[in-house]
Amino acid sequence: MLQRIQTLFLLLAAAAMLTASVTPLATFGYKGDEVLFEAMGIYLNGTLTDSTWGLFVMGALSSLLSLVTIFLYKRRMLQIRLSVFNSVIMIGFYLFFGFVLYKVYPVENLQFQRVGLGGIMPVIALILTMLAIRKIGADEALVRSLNRLRR
Repeated sequence: MLQRIQTLFLLLAAAAMLTASVTPLATFGYKGDEVLFEAMGIYLNGTLTDSTWGLFVMGALSSLLSLVTIFLYKRRMLQIRLSVFNSVIMIGFYLFFGFVLYKVYPVENLQFQRVGLGGIMPVIALILTMLAIRKIGADEALVRSLNRLRR
């Protein structure tokens, strides 16, 4: 069932999380210097100051999980469970982003400048995953109703 709409939703969610893993998440000002926050590290004036590889791992894992979920189309309930778990990983991505930001730099000294493309993509991926869960659930309901008619 690779031609279903939930496949497109999951594929776009995988692409969004992969984009979040490789593009800048946000830019801040810190005591007159520019701080670039990416999933692989925090860069102060272009030099790596802190490694945040955990964010990259979470983004890559979420992307991979979306791709794996696409090919489990015969096991719809497992697809739903994996998609819900993937949603938890995406929310954890933001929580970990906030934790690392708070831990590394005192929040009162940071001046927000702009959100990068990678900072928006997990929200888009989360919405697409929720849409996929709804469509997978609708397919499961349809299959169950057709099974009742056969009996």
